[in-house]
Amino acid sequence: MELITFEQFLQVELRAGTIIDVQPFPEARKPAYKLKIDFGELGIKKSSAQITTLYSVEELLGTQVLAVVNFPAKQVGPFMSECLVTGLHREDGAVVLVRPTEPVPNGSKLA
Repeated sequence: MELITFEQFLQVELRAGTIIDVQPFPEARKPAYKLKIDFGELGIKKSSAQITTLYSVEELLGTQVLAVVNFPAKQVGPFMSECLVTGLHREDGAVVLVRPTEPVPNGSKLA
């Protein structure tokens, strides 16, 4: 594992946002959703997320997530992903979302 400095960590913008739209992403190589996430004053950003194993469209709508919002946009097939939703892999490979346990304002920065 490569160590980083605290200053390097501070450069990563991990922000809370609310999922406001979820669409299937059949063109993705692995099963995924196309998400629109409201980050408050930062605006709405799009993300592709491989979270179809544990989460339905209905379950994701209105859910707050934690995402990296200061990576450059990345082309994922025909879709431009503007942020990286965070999650943890279970032993079976399914992704468990990292999300606040209580509501916080959209755009809140990880402290």
